[in-house]
Amino acid sequence: MKTLLFILLALSLGGLAAFFTLRERKKCPNCGSKNIIKTGKKIYEEETSTVIIASPSSYHKLEYKCNECGHLFLLKQRSLLFE
Repeated sequence: MKTLLFILLALSLGGLAAFFTLRERKKCPNCGSKNIIKTGKKIYEEETSTVIIASPSSYHKLEYKCNECGHLFLLKQRSLLFE
């Protein structure tokens, strides 16, 4: 019973940590505002050692626009499998 409670507690704490990490708000590098939106533009990049599309070593950059200053910028994110 204690083992089951420990596993449930570990899973819930891990889930909360993952949730808050993924929910991290992005900021404009120009003015520091968190009032930004995605423009929909996506640029794919692969590491030179791999050629598998959307592999764990695959990255993409998403374009964002700041609603405060109008600055356009790209942020690098890791691609998900089967994206």
